[in-house]
Amino acid sequence: MKNPIILIFLLVAGSLSANNLQISNPAVDPDRGTLSFSLSWENSWHMETEPGNWDAIWVFIKSQSCDKPAWEHAKVSALAVDHSVSGDLLQVDAVNDSMGVFIRRSRTGFGPVASETVNLKMVSGVNLTDNYQIFGIEMVCIPEGEYFLGDGTKGFNEWSFGSNLPPHEAVRITAALQEAGIGSNAEIFPNAQANGVKGGVLPPTFPLGYSRFYVMKYEISQAQYTAFLNTLTFAQQVNRTASSPSAAKGTPAISYTPPEHNRNAIRIQIPGIANNEPALYACDLNGNGIFNEFDDGQNIACNYLSWIDLIAYLDWAALRPMTEFEFEKICRGEAAVTLAGEYAWGNTEITQATSANLDFAGTPDEISRAGGNGLCAFGAESFEQGPLRCGFAAGTQTNRQQAGAGFYGVMDMSGNVAEQCVGGHKFDYSGFTSENGNGQLTTKGAADTRGWPAKGGGQFGGIIRGGNWHSSHTTYLKVSDRSFLELNHNQGRDNRIGGRGVRSW
Repeated sequence: MKNPIILIFLLVAGSLSANNLQISNPAVDPDRGTLSFSLSWENSWHMETEPGNWDAIWVFIKSQSCDKPAWEHAKVSALAVDHSVSGDLLQVDAVNDSMGVFIRRSRTGFGPVASETVNLKMVSGVNLTDNYQIFGIEMVCIPEGEYFLGDGTKGFNEWSFGSNLPPHEAVRITAALQEAGIGSNAEIFPNAQANGVKGGVLPPTFPLGYSRFYVMKYEISQAQYTAFLNTLTFAQQVNRTASSPSAAKGTPAISYTPPEHNRNAIRIQIPGIANNEPALYACDLNGNGIFNEFDDGQNIACNYLSWIDLIAYLDWAALRPMTEFEFEKICRGEAAVTLAGEYAWGNTEITQATSANLDFAGTPDEISRAGGNGLCAFGAESFEQGPLRCGFAAGTQTNRQQAGAGFYGVMDMSGNVAEQCVGGHKFDYSGFTSENGNGQLTTKGAADTRGWPAKGGGQFGGIIRGGNWHSSHTTYLKVSDRSFLELNHNQGRDNRIGGRGVRSW
């Protein structure tokens, strides 16, 4: 029988921006069936005035029992009254499917959240002989409300969202459209069938972005993907990595061999044994064979994620992929007008950052030496370069434009690694709904939530948006650009592509 331990992953995205999430001091109470821990993070907010939103931590738990060595999703009570948090600064929001909880400020305020004790009631209680892992992901609330889809910019593709009539105006997504679904009216959705909607209709169940939802504040980091890999079986790891889990210590896990790993630091720390013991993964950006050092790149956005890698991570975390509509809502928000050719930070100014011009490279404090409005990672001349730290442009004194943030405070929606969204060309959207992931994967490590596109690429339901660290044309980084509508770069692993998830609530 295993020793009773609790494993905690500290998912740290960097101490210079609204992150530095820490989960510590775990404890179990078998009599009460609760699991407790300390929680803190920096630069939290809750705004009652426009845009009327807040950040939160999505907390979920994995457990491992003596008779079942595989890690499984552990459900928590769906009743908020069953959970508690010390003090009166925070509140715990339960969710109906019991897959986790959101922890957020209970009232208007800004600044760091000092260590608070959280108690969660587990559906099946807790067992002193089991292992537990507590995961936290920083999220941002996207409130219910109208927004503009499209801004008249067609980029390198004639099929952009918005009116097909001159001057190609943006379309207001309203409650009525969400309730009725979008038909093939050219005033609302031009060239609907060619534009990627089989039959020319988006059903009411399709997330158009009007209804409220949560989105990851940052792109999936290398630390987060590593933690995910370390909960999988050997057979599951085989399909979520590029190298065999039984390969030698130090072998790149999901990237090509150096020097072309493009700042992807995930390596095999302890090789697995085929069909028996899974590998243990860790980060080693500096390549010295010592894992998870301060400068080993844990906080860099994770590239080399294919569509099936992304949706597997999201299913495991009980999240879901975002739609193209939600992508534009996250960036543009509830602005009264749209600006043609705008980037995620709401104007057409842009400042280049690359991994060749950094201070504190690979650390949680990694920052670009460049500065200015619309600072984002794009235009790297060398394929030996790569993405930057998640949220690298945000600081305690930066505004939205300087931080390169979306309307609601979501980071890196333009640049760094390309986002992956449900959408594309000649794809039947009708089966996709707002259903969240179920916390589990198939024995082969694949997502199994119904209705999700099973294959990447614009023709199969998984389009890439927002540009990336290597984009040579700034057009690709614009909110409305759909240049990759028909392209399939994310069917396999690509050094420019990562992603993030959302959660319906």
